[in-house]
Amino acid sequence: MRKGLLPFCMALFLAAAAIAVAVPDRAMAADRLLVCGVCDKSFYETAVKVVAEMNLADKVTVKKSSCLGACSQPPVIEFKGEIYTAMTAEKLRVLLKKAYP
Repeated sequence: MRKGLLPFCMALFLAAAAIAVAVPDRAMAADRLLVCGVCDKSFYETAVKVVAEMNLADKVTVKKSSCLGACSQPPVIEFKGEIYTAMTAEKLRVLLKKAYP
């Protein structure tokens, strides 16, 4: 039984390495831009549009989120660990230009 263990482990290692190589860099390197879906339901589409217009889809992934804790000043986003309130499309463009000059 031990004779079969080494080839099995090698096959498992090679399969894992092949999967890691097959995953595109975008999936591993994209920053998340979370849009609060509770306090403003329409800004998600705006954020997706801005990211696409700026050709940042390979660097930024826009996702809906639950409450980000600043519902009194919608729309609210979280980007790179920071919370931003009262967002507009223009404010988002400025933020993304600073993050990706």
